[in-house]
Amino acid sequence: MKSKYLQIGMRVRNLNNDKTALVVGRPEYYTPRAKLVRIKYENSTRYEYMISTMLDVLPLEEQYPAHGGTYSNV
Repeated sequence: MKSKYLQIGMRVRNLNNDKTALVVGRPEYYTPRAKLVRIKYENSTRYEYMISTMLDVLPLEEQYPAHGGTYSNV
C-alpha cells in the first residue's frame, strides 16, 4: 500500500499476522519506497510501527463512516 493513500482513522489489515488495525499516526520517513505507519490493533491496547508495504486497506464498506464506509463497532 502506498503511504500517500493512508489517512488517520482508516482500518487496515496487517499482512504479517492478518489482524485488523487502525491507523493512528501519519506515515514517517523510513526509506524512499516505504514509510513507517503507527497503528493500533482493534480490541487491544497494542500500538506499533509497521512498514506501509505490509499494510492493506480494508474495502470501503468495512471503513468507518468518516472515510465513506458503513462499519460500526457497536
